[in-house]
Amino acid sequence: MNTLAELWRFDSPVWLPAAMLLLGYSVVFRRASLPRFLAFGLGLGLLVLAFISPLGALADGYLFSAHMVQHLVLLLLVPLSFMLALPPRETEQLFARPLANRVGKIMAFPVVGCLLGVGAMWFWHVPSLCSASTENAAIGAVRDTSFVAAGLAFWWPVFSPVARYRLEPLSGITYLFTSCLGCTLLGIYITFTTVSVCPAFANPQERIDVVTQLYDAGLTPSVDQHLGGLLMWIPPCTLYVLASVALLFRWYGEPPASSETTEAN
Repeated sequence: MNTLAELWRFDSPVWLPAAMLLLGYSVVFRRASLPRFLAFGLGLGLLVLAFISPLGALADGYLFSAHMVQHLVLLLLVPLSFMLALPPRETEQLFARPLANRVGKIMAFPVVGCLLGVGAMWFWHVPSLCSASTENAAIGAVRDTSFVAAGLAFWWPVFSPVARYRLEPLSGITYLFTSCLGCTLLGIYITFTTVSVCPAFANPQERIDVVTQLYDAGLTPSVDQHLGGLLMWIPPCTLYVLASVALLFRWYGEPPASSETTEAN
């Protein structure tokens, strides 16, 4: 493999879950508006590209920084797109059932979303687990699935289509700020620690030509890990700031409740 163009992996098994997700969304939310269907398509496209593109190939035991980008896509961008694709009316009907409503309420607790969203990244970057999930395809599939699931739980209290499950804007901003702190701490640790966070990348069993060229240009496993730490640190917090701005717009866009109360009285 001499060029990035040769790293595309169109035979990736990701096509099967992507097709199942598309079929499920089309059946359950067949009346979804075009913008919501496009949001779902964006999430599905990001999911597929995370594995079939050169990013997926480089993340498969070659570059820790590529591995980090892939995980951020799976944990944050894909679930966020899926969350924004959920139509309020149909989602409300789904969560009207007692069991589903109970699940929705549990997911609405900010502690749950924060622990799952931020905790997933901490958990899978324990050195032994990180290497095992990189070297073993089955464990890697569990890790990737858990990222998407944890991401959905993380975004639920912020952008749930069902209003009763959403945090108030100021509470949502506090929630996002706390999550940013968790990502920052992990990013700082990965960036400045002298310990290999994922030994599978520090001592790869083989090295493809693209990575060899990068190493010849001065890249080292240590520098690669530092870059991965910065990626864990800066992009998520930037996304959380943008989400906080969206919450502020929602807050200022809400009609004042006092006028409705006065009329009712």
